[in-house]
Amino acid sequence: MLKQSFDNLMAQIDASANGVQRDRGTMFEEVVKSYLLNEPAYKNLYTDVWLLQEVPAEYHIPKKDLGVDLVARYRDSGALTAVQAKYYRGKVGKDTINSYVAELNKNYYADGLLVTTTDDWNKNAEAALDDGSKHITRIGLSDLKHSSFDWSQFHFGNATKSIQVSHKQPRGYQKDAIAKAVAYFDAHERGKLIMAPGTGKTFTSLKITEAMAQHEYKQDYFVLYLIPSIQLLSQTLFSWNSDVNPANELISFAVTSDRNASKKRTYSNNDDNSNMNIQDIVFPASTNADKLMANFAALKPTDGQRITVIFSTYQSIDVIHQAQEQGYPEFDLITADEAHRTTGAHAANTGAGMFTKVHSNNTVKAKHRLYQTETPKIYSQDTKKKGEEDNIVISSMDDKNIYGEEIFRLGFGDAVAQGILTDYKVEVLAVDESVIQRDMQNSLSTENGLNIDDICKIIGVWNAMMKRESFSNKVSGKPMQRAIAFASVIDNQRGHGAGKVGSKRIAREFNHVVNEYLGKDNPNSFHVHVKHVDGSMNALQKKDAIDWLASDLPDDEARLLSNVKFLTEGIDVPNLDAIIFFAPKQSQIDIVQAVGRIMRKYKDKEYGYIILPVVVPTGQDPDMVLDDNNTYQAVWQVLNALRSIDERFEASVNKLDLNKKKPGNLNVIGIGGAPDNDFDRSNQRTGDEHGTEQTELELNGHEIQDAIYGRIVKKVGDRRYLEDWTADVQKLAERHIRWIENLIADKKSPFAKSFRRYVKSLQHNINSDIDDEQAIEMLAQHVITKPIFEALFDQYSFVNDNPVSRAMEDMIEHMMQAGFDQEQAVLKPFYESVRTRATGIDNAAAKQQFIVTLYDKFFSTGFSATAEKLVMDVS
Repeated sequence: MLKQSFDNLMAQIDASANGVQRDRGTMFEEVVKSYLLNEPAYKNLYTDVWLLQEVPAEYHIPKKDLGVDLVARYRDSGALTAVQAKYYRGKVGKDTINSYVAELNKNYYADGLLVTTTDDWNKNAEAALDDGSKHITRIGLSDLKHSSFDWSQFHFGNATKSIQVSHKQPRGYQKDAIAKAVAYFDAHERGKLIMAPGTGKTFTSLKITEAMAQHEYKQDYFVLYLIPSIQLLSQTLFSWNSDVNPANELISFAVTSDRNASKKRTYSNNDDNSNMNIQDIVFPASTNADKLMANFAALKPTDGQRITVIFSTYQSIDVIHQAQEQGYPEFDLITADEAHRTTGAHAANTGAGMFTKVHSNNTVKAKHRLYQTETPKIYSQDTKKKGEEDNIVISSMDDKNIYGEEIFRLGFGDAVAQGILTDYKVEVLAVDESVIQRDMQNSLSTENGLNIDDICKIIGVWNAMMKRESFSNKVSGKPMQRAIAFASVIDNQRGHGAGKVGSKRIAREFNHVVNEYLGKDNPNSFHVHVKHVDGSMNALQKKDAIDWLASDLPDDEARLLSNVKFLTEGIDVPNLDAIIFFAPKQSQIDIVQAVGRIMRKYKDKEYGYIILPVVVPTGQDPDMVLDDNNTYQAVWQVLNALRSIDERFEASVNKLDLNKKKPGNLNVIGIGGAPDNDFDRSNQRTGDEHGTEQTELELNGHEIQDAIYGRIVKKVGDRRYLEDWTADVQKLAERHIRWIENLIADKKSPFAKSFRRYVKSLQHNINSDIDDEQAIEMLAQHVITKPIFEALFDQYSFVNDNPVSRAMEDMIEHMMQAGFDQEQAVLKPFYESVRTRATGIDNAAAKQQFIVTLYDKFFSTGFSATAEKLVMDVS
């Protein structure tokens, strides 16, 4: 909506100017003035914004147009920013900004701001921004389109009109996190906030900050917000300024590393992660402690309550340290975003790395530290033990001395269950190699740099985006229209990344391959536009590419952005349908963050899809084929990453070999020849006739599907799943036992009297030798196993039919009256886990196996004496 209204505004300028560029520029200057007065980050930064002709005479700035179109005045220091508003359609070149850069060097101005209607800059123009003696920030077309306010409220001739920004309110789960954080930090210095991607972690941390400032009621509340990249810094700074409660005064400082660092940037062929320019923050930034302290010293006293936030990259933490040495106050709160990045190891006799320095009060002084992430990183006990032996300091997120306790957690499964996120499906596309060899001779013989695996995967992706079912003309819904693909290297040209999937190559050849697959006369054209992006692009170009991906499309078109790592973080495209892994990824956390991109809620969106194309050679035993770890590594990696963050998925995988029906969230789909001419892309399930001779794989597709499912259990499943679970259950039972023992210690209490009646009931109905200890154990077992049986058997009525169980239920009622409901509330997540693990087993034999394993591991191991008593009695 906001983007659309800005596009309409640009069309209005073009129509009104009648082709006169000067008139376009004059009108655009009014747009820029309104933007700086209404975009919250700038509204909080500047008190005044003048067109050049409006600048007060006291500043002695000539009114002649020498490149500066507007002048903005800082709220606290009173310093002036020279603004150029450039209404420009082409690429910005150095010659188009030379006069502006020269004028900026005049003594009137402290820094510069360039606002353009394009996101395209040539290298010489970008270098000119770096080379000047004064900092220049740039704002591009994508920034203007995504302003926080509604451009439809803007009117030419009234640029000073105030346009209100609508403010979000915390949702229920966010209110819960806020309340828990405020209460927790009353007694603790450090704590963790764990929230799945797309659930509003950044917004929640803002509201936690506001609530803590209000709770402590300090006139000045000082915050340090640490972020791993310039891109995320810019996004967070602007979102906090947009969403802060209007009653709170928010002061923002941005701190980054040396502004010349961008000149030294290099991009490896397999890592296109961006280290963007300082100009890409779209906000004035400090690169040294002196500048930061000067900005701080310029702050005027406040009558109300003020929150002052330094938004900084982790790489710039030494600047913060130096500023505190020069007198910057102790922080009331440090928020460490993407806190999994703060884990790591270093020798005890060497300094900590940039990301781990945040843990030490010797580096940065703070009263409280909030570590927030979607993906907590924990080192194994073996690694920690080895670290101790080798005198290595390890920062692991389960170390309470470093990270504190877990304050609040909202995982993927919970977020989906609460309707906060869209659920996902995993599609493993098993592409028949023999079909490609038979039907794709032109692509195979052309010197396009693609090997047979690349071609197979492209065909698999096209079929997946069509939602075509295994070896058929059936589809399971409307086609996917927006996807992000992850390749292994940027380019595999001239020997670079030989044998690996190149992102640029995918973008270049995708449609050529699909067109040959479909054939010239096939009416099933569904055009997929593919673009490559990487870390050599500036922030404006990246935003433009994401806008392109998210834009409205005709029904017969789709868009795909291909990259290596560039689009892992900082991407918010709610209408994104799928992510595609052409190759394995090194980082499990990168996989999880990529999955988070497809789980944003959007109208009519039922699922986000994770697409994993693999190649299946024919004529070989399926199990032998799956022994090729390199070919199928991406599948095992992605599924293991999902298992690590979604207990529902873990349960599905571990029940694969129990259930007859395969889970709906994990599909293995066979891909053969192109669809026939009667193929229908609508949701109508059309005929299943094949126009070409069926291949061996197609005839025996179930074999490779069963083999892949079986290998998933081996590669991804946990053989100790129930054993480890029963250990958890035993700990829970022991907790219940201690609780009951404490209650019956007072022999005269109503609970103790009820317990005596319960023991007599057991002695009468089971065994006269049952004592108090065994009766307590049985009661604890019953409390735990009841939800398991209810999950396994929908119509479970054992409680109603069994006198022993009825006695236990009566006892549980007395426990509730004594406060057991509070004990249960604390353990609610565990009982949800119990239901997740037991629900969904679809046949009697599997349910029986589940129960036998549970009793074997839980009762006979944890409560052997009671089990023996019961067995003896039965015998």
